[in-house]
Amino acid sequence: MKKCLLSVAMIVKDEEHNIRRALESIKDIADEIVVVDTGSTDKTPEIVREYTDKLYFHPWEGNFSKARNQSLKYPTCEWVLIFDADEEVKEDFKGIRNFLENLPNDVNTVYLPTLSYLDWDFKKTEIASTPRVFRNGTIYYKNIIHNQPVYKGKVVNAPFTIYHYGYIWTRKLRIQKYNRTRTLILKHLENKNLNPVEKIYYLVQLYKTENLSKYKNRKIEVGWKTLKEIEKIGKIPAIGLEFLFLFGMDALNKENLELAENLFNKAIEAVPKYPDPYYGLTGVYEKKDDLESQYKYAKLFLEKIEYAEKHPEEFEWTIIGFKHKGTANAVITKYFLKNKDKKNFENNLRKTIEFAKATGENIKRLINIILQECLKINDIDFLKSIKSSYEYILNVLVENNINIDIWKTAFKFLDNNIKLDVNLLEKFVQTDFQNFVIKSQKEGGDFLLEFIFKNDFENNIKTLNEVLFLFKYFNGPKEKLLKLLANIRKNFPEDIQGIIYSLIGDIYLKLSNFSAAISSYKKAIELNKDISNFIKPVLDDLKTRLDPNIDGVFEEILNYYTKHKELILTIDVDEIELKYLNLISNTDYAKYVASINCYDIDRKLRLLNEIKNKDEFPFYYYRLAKIYEEKEDFEKAFSTHIKACEENHKIADLKLGMYEYDGFYPNSTYAFMKNSDKIVWCKNISEKLSGFGIIQPIRMWKKTEKFYYAYPYPTNDAIKIAKKRRKKLIKDWPFKIDDEIIFNSLAKLNENSIYIIENEEVPEYLLKELEINNSKESSALFSINTVHVEPELSKIIPKYIKKGIIIYFEPNFDDKDDIVFFNPEFKILRSTNQIKNELTELGFKVVKITAVKNIRILSFEKS
Repeated sequence: MKKCLLSVAMIVKDEEHNIRRALESIKDIADEIVVVDTGSTDKTPEIVREYTDKLYFHPWEGNFSKARNQSLKYPTCEWVLIFDADEEVKEDFKGIRNFLENLPNDVNTVYLPTLSYLDWDFKKTEIASTPRVFRNGTIYYKNIIHNQPVYKGKVVNAPFTIYHYGYIWTRKLRIQKYNRTRTLILKHLENKNLNPVEKIYYLVQLYKTENLSKYKNRKIEVGWKTLKEIEKIGKIPAIGLEFLFLFGMDALNKENLELAENLFNKAIEAVPKYPDPYYGLTGVYEKKDDLESQYKYAKLFLEKIEYAEKHPEEFEWTIIGFKHKGTANAVITKYFLKNKDKKNFENNLRKTIEFAKATGENIKRLINIILQECLKINDIDFLKSIKSSYEYILNVLVENNINIDIWKTAFKFLDNNIKLDVNLLEKFVQTDFQNFVIKSQKEGGDFLLEFIFKNDFENNIKTLNEVLFLFKYFNGPKEKLLKLLANIRKNFPEDIQGIIYSLIGDIYLKLSNFSAAISSYKKAIELNKDISNFIKPVLDDLKTRLDPNIDGVFEEILNYYTKHKELILTIDVDEIELKYLNLISNTDYAKYVASINCYDIDRKLRLLNEIKNKDEFPFYYYRLAKIYEEKEDFEKAFSTHIKACEENHKIADLKLGMYEYDGFYPNSTYAFMKNSDKIVWCKNISEKLSGFGIIQPIRMWKKTEKFYYAYPYPTNDAIKIAKKRRKKLIKDWPFKIDDEIIFNSLAKLNENSIYIIENEEVPEYLLKELEINNSKESSALFSINTVHVEPELSKIIPKYIKKGIIIYFEPNFDDKDDIVFFNPEFKILRSTNQIKNELTELGFKVVKITAVKNIRILSFEKS
């Protein structure tokens, strides 16, 4: 007679959608199947009877443990497996029979891993090892929900996995599950006899259950309560480890990094082999932008998760990390990419995709992580070396039908002359610009005009500048351009028609059709007399010789209508298209536009250096100077800014547009100035404030031990002229000191007689109100901005002064765009610390310093 080794005990209710799968999987492994039905109204009992005659009915009494204990009354075999209708075992589970037969007599309980599926694709999973097999008669259950087994004797772990489908819920089932489970747990927690570990167990179950609730605050409230209970008992039960990870992730998502890190480390300290908290720490260091530590913990996480996969029976709590393997490996991939480790990058890139396919992680999100890192690569040789990996990514996206913007990285490759599989790229085309990039890669043509005018010149050219742009950059047959201009002309008023006729004349001239050229030029003058000055010299030349090499009128007309403008035409397209306009056109215009619209300094410089006809761009040297500013090559920036002003006089007054560059800027030199003084700043000050035609618009700030000084160093007379002009032209001067500040400062001195330097800054009515007499004989001093024009404080503060207040401006020295640097009336800047040191040398001590934005109010007195 066959030995009755293994019984299966189940409790079920309305499980017709699950029960057959469960019974079919276990029928050839168990000697006996016992099923207790707690009130099914569907076909569950009929299906059960197909597999066993041991079907018993007990009414549901609102207590899972009671139902489970009823199911344990009927098994007759040596061992009992607790099994649910929403579970299944696979072929390898048959090995449990041999395992049980060879267990020593003092072992009564076997822990088995349960792998729970979390989605309909069966890719997202979590795993936990729980007591599932018991020697018959050695076990009973307690607690009304999440029933806990109470067992005696030794415990062992076995690697036979049970697969659980019960967490894949519809919305309706989710709500039902939440309401039922929450009610039962809260009822159980009312039990005053719960020991601390049991209380923590059910608090954690409640915390997890509240994850299903629309009331998000409930979960967090339970979380804090659970954490307090764990801290109270001074140890971490098995389920507490899972809680530390979950609550740590909640803290991480709220960017409470200190709490998150503390919770993850507590879990690791308790059980170093537990994988999940290592994944949590990977997230912490992502928030801290510390890739080195991210890599460290992602690597540890994957090592620990591999161990957990091989030994799931060792974990008595849920392991969630299985569904995050792709994300962790993406961190490792990113690390090797950043460190230019080609081999490890390529291997881990493929591994990341394999993990993501297996776990159901979002491949799009993981690829985005990697593509973002690709954009940071400045080593072009390394970029070339990973071309095949980039194309592998594109193939993955195509195979998985993932829609993602790959163009920023694609443009980076193409911009650095790294050819890509154009047929593959073509599958991602969504815009006209992308299509033109593909055409340019395939055909090598120039598509600037087609892109700007959307392949419809006649309907989309609506302004004079657009006509001039078309004429300049059209590279097709001249006869075709003639036809285009003839058709476009009809859309414009007479004056612009006249200009178009002059351009038509230029074309006929180059075609040696002198009769048509002369006729067109005359028609142009007839329609627009303003351009006759440009046309008559050409007509005069044609009277003396019929030569197609005679210069036409286009260049002069272009200069007349676009003089000093940065571009002939400003186009309104996406920033990324401006940034990579050079990919569809090899024109100087495309390179210039691409340069001024990108942020990569080296790329900006490369594109500007590739421009052949620099004179066509009035702001070329200004843009070049700005690049040298960014590179902090201040001497080069200074000389290039000067050249920019020499080539385009308007650049000398970008703010007001009133004062052209003429070189007449009175400056002076002093003994304190040394060639070795460090240059810390260089810009065109007229970007923010005019120099009013008397202060050199191109300025450097140089640093000495005691102060910073402007170079060129304007004379005091030049500053007086600038002030005079400024007061006439500027209503709201950003360096005006409010009367309230002046009043409060004068009042603090508490003197009837004060030596006020630069008294024009102090309103007369304030002196009258405070009954203050301005006297050089006073021992109290009041100064506004004097420290910005005088390099030596000893020349500002007479020896007889006993106390005083200095008001001045201090820039943020780390912010090169701080407006204080741009003030044309300042030629000296000091930090507050430099002023304090100078005052100390003069025998004074600082009493108080007050800051109002970038204004400083410093009180001092004799030591």
